[in-house]
Amino acid sequence: MARRAVASALALALALASAGAPRVAWAQDGVEPVAVAADAPAEAPGGAPAEAPAAEDSPAYSADEPPALSSPAALLVDRDTGYVLFEQGADEQRTPASITKILTALVVLENASLDDVVTVEEGDFEHVTPESTTAGLKAGDVLTVRDLLAGLLLPSGNDAAYVLARAVGGDWQTFVGMMNEKAASLGCTSTHFSDPCGLAEDNHYTTARDLVTIFEAAMAYPAFQEIAGSSSWEMPATGENPARTITTTDLLLDPESPVYMGDVVVAGKTGFTYDAGKCLIVAAEKDGMRLVAVILGGSDEEDADGVTPNYYDMRSLLEWGFGAWETGEVVSAGDVIASAEVTLSSDGDEVGVLSDDAILATFPRGTTIADLTVEPSWDGAFQAPLEKGDSLGEAAVSLDGRALGTVRVSAESAMELSLVDYAVWWVSSDPVHMGIVAGVVAAVFVVIGLVAAAASRRRRRREQFTIAVGERRAMAATPSPQRLKPPEDKGAQKRGGKHFK
Repeated sequence: MARRAVASALALALALASAGAPRVAWAQDGVEPVAVAADAPAEAPGGAPAEAPAAEDSPAYSADEPPALSSPAALLVDRDTGYVLFEQGADEQRTPASITKILTALVVLENASLDDVVTVEEGDFEHVTPESTTAGLKAGDVLTVRDLLAGLLLPSGNDAAYVLARAVGGDWQTFVGMMNEKAASLGCTSTHFSDPCGLAEDNHYTTARDLVTIFEAAMAYPAFQEIAGSSSWEMPATGENPARTITTTDLLLDPESPVYMGDVVVAGKTGFTYDAGKCLIVAAEKDGMRLVAVILGGSDEEDADGVTPNYYDMRSLLEWGFGAWETGEVVSAGDVIASAEVTLSSDGDEVGVLSDDAILATFPRGTTIADLTVEPSWDGAFQAPLEKGDSLGEAAVSLDGRALGTVRVSAESAMELSLVDYAVWWVSSDPVHMGIVAGVVAAVFVVIGLVAAAASRRRRRREQFTIAVGERRAMAATPSPQRLKPPEDKGAQKRGGKHFK
């Protein structure tokens, strides 16, 4: 009975402790944060461990070894993430030459319809110098805005620039004001243009970084991308001009050029003056990755194939960008990105930290989850029980000090509560709990004492009863004194009687 009473009391204490246990709780204060960065398991999407690429699979390009360029200013940016892969003098103010025409095209696209018809006027040629590039326009030509944009972007026609500026702005000076307003609205704080074609040298400047911003705004128009990505364009017969084919000045788009990049280049624009040097801006795509690159201030010295260094710089920059980098989900939903400490669990001391979100980023090829640094939003350890999918909070993910994003995270698996460990923790975690247990233990001993006393009394009563019963039985078995009296000698009485008679 005493043993049953003790077991019942302990079971009652454990039941009371478990009833107050939260399903997810923080560990005690003072526990160090979970070290998820250094010891985090490297896993690929779907929970499979991520493996470092074999030596033979290593990329031909390294993100740590960008190409050496001859041009003084350059910028390479991933178009989807905005991450800058390479920059060199990207914020230096420079004359962009005919790359100016990208902003000219953007303002035209925002303020005119592609099918609008424009008549070329004699005054449109006033500021077109004899040595500058033209689209071969003549006064009286009647062309659509679409065809004039082709004449602006492919052969880099200064004549087309002034025709479009006058048609949209009323005069080219007003149009240039519209250009500068547009640049400012895009956030280009280091840009100011003085004409619509890029021949001006005074107060006409921009930076490689601003040019990328302007180019991206223009690329939002499918017509711009179509025209700027064409190697040639069929111009209709009009006025004194017969039907003719105009071609691009961008050798990367020219199938006959030794630097032709096939379908990789989707749009581009060239520029050159003696003051600006050789300039080039390009949008390129390969295997789902989209890049934009700018080269400014290159030498105009041609090699035996008639190619200037800016094209080689651009090709090297793009090939390195596509070869050394990739853009995609550096973390996918369902990836185990770290581990978190768990206390009081019968299933171990750690649980996998599962990402509930994806992070799109540009990162060096071959990067695995093991290369990432994961900083949790929680401080300390979690307390069992945990269910699979329970929210753990958030985690900030970075790579080599560069923040990539923040994801919500959850428990990869369930972590059951150990009742024994919880009981010990519950008792020791609070003096009040210790008092409760002490009271329960004291009550148990009181109950034990009462039970023992009652048992002792019952035992004494049984012993007394047993003695009494024995005595009664003994008494019953002993003869009475009357039964021990010898029998009467009736014969003697008779004899005596006769004698006395």
